[in-house]
Amino acid sequence: MSARHLLARLWWYVRELAGEAGYDHYVAHHREHCTTGSPLTRREFERLKNSTSVRCC
Repeated sequence: MSARHLLARLWWYVRELAGEAGYDHYVAHHREHCTTGSPLTRREFERLKNSTSVRCC
């Protein structure tokens, strides 16, 4: 495993633990399961995440 690959995997792990990948997961879910409307912007997602659970369906 190269150093670049190791750092990429480490970065992925840190983002998952910190919750930074939450928006990416939300957008992927929205594209798969929701046929109407567009996903929330990152700003809207973060605002709602702090106040309620974010669900598109």
